Amino acid sequence: MVTLLFVMILMYIIIFTVGFISYAFNSIGLNKLAKREGKASAFLAWIPYLNNYTLGRIAFKSNKHAIAMTALGVFSLIFLIAMFFVDLSMFYTLAIASFIFSAISSVYNFIAHYKVYAKYSKSTILMTVLDVISFGILGPFFIFAIRNNDKK
Repeated sequence: MVTLLFVMILMYIIIFTVGFISYAFNSIGLNKLAKREGKASAFLAWIPYLNNYTLGRIAFKSNKHAIAMTALGVFSLIFLIAMFFVDLSMFYTLAIASFIFSAISSVYNFIAHYKVYAKYSKSTILMTVLDVISFGILGPFFIFAIRNNDKK
């Protein structure tokens, strides 16, 4: 029993550490890219869920896409949190809604990453494929890696 508890705690520590490192790399990369493009929203790269706005502004150059990306992420989070405060019948509805919003948000993020890779990297397809295969885990590291590249 103690071993199981130790393994679980160790897993949570590893997941938290990898998540924090990924968040830091993504924020540094997005912040640098946004500053280079003269975006006023560069500071939002450091705020969870609002960093999607910065990514959207860099990728799409459209306020509409940036707001949609942010809204999808925030709604997904709201539905996820709401699941803990409702009865079982509403729980399933919120779980499905959260899943749908998360899936759409993920696809939107992959498209945004593709557009950013296309702007700043010669390996656009490779980076996108690896990003999708890794379920988005490599995306923040790729954003960090291309932060100093010149536009193509």
